[in-house]
Amino acid sequence: MEIKNLVMPELEGTKEIIVYEGQAPNKLSPFDYQGYQYKALDVTSFSMLVKSKGVQEAAVIFADTNKFKAILDDRVIDREQDTVIMPYTYSVQMEEWRPVLEKGHVFKVKELIDYIKRCDNKVIEDFDVLLDAVKNFRYVSNITGDFTFDNRNNYTFCVKVKDAEGLVRIPQVFFANIEIYKNSGWLQCMEIEVEIEQPKQAGEEPLFQLRCPKFPRYLETAREALCDQMRSELNGWLVVNGSPEY
Repeated sequence: MEIKNLVMPELEGTKEIIVYEGQAPNKLSPFDYQGYQYKALDVTSFSMLVKSKGVQEAAVIFADTNKFKAILDDRVIDREQDTVIMPYTYSVQMEEWRPVLEKGHVFKVKELIDYIKRCDNKVIEDFDVLLDAVKNFRYVSNITGDFTFDNRNNYTFCVKVKDAEGLVRIPQVFFANIEIYKNSGWLQCMEIEVEIEQPKQAGEEPLFQLRCPKFPRYLETAREALCDQMRSELNGWLVVNGSPEY
């Protein structure tokens, strides 16, 4: 770096001016402002951030299938814009039910009993009835006759335990109340279908498949509930369905 001492007589009364020529090291390079990118984990936090950091007349809030995103001031064009994002995040309860709801899941009798036990009558309607019906298979030594006979929306099994014979009924459908999105506080009542795979030979136990064909509808309803909550908390702000394009 070269240092020059210059005296500029035309600036009357000024002292000596020192002019530095050269390139500053990287650590002294000008600050490149990238904009603030805020991330919220629920609708209330998202709305609070937008209200506290945004300019209402210049903010745009987008809602798509994966997230909410707010541009806090769309008049900014000379730097990165400040934004708030809230991805749709599954709750812990939803993660537990995800294998059943998204693709369906096959259980052995003991596995299904343990799975149901993790719930309670607030999650599964008629919880005790379903649990007791599945538990009965723990003691079954033989299944005879037609086990798929439909009796009032139940699978009816002709079973033999030691020397005694009887019937076991498993509901074809039960209902579970599940919070899909984290911290939403909104429970979706879902219809869970039960399908039973017949044993191929004596001594084998049946397999139970739980699945939820209506899950895409339930998921869409949960997203609409999030959006309605966000629109309510940001009443008067510009909210659109879509995403920003750059």
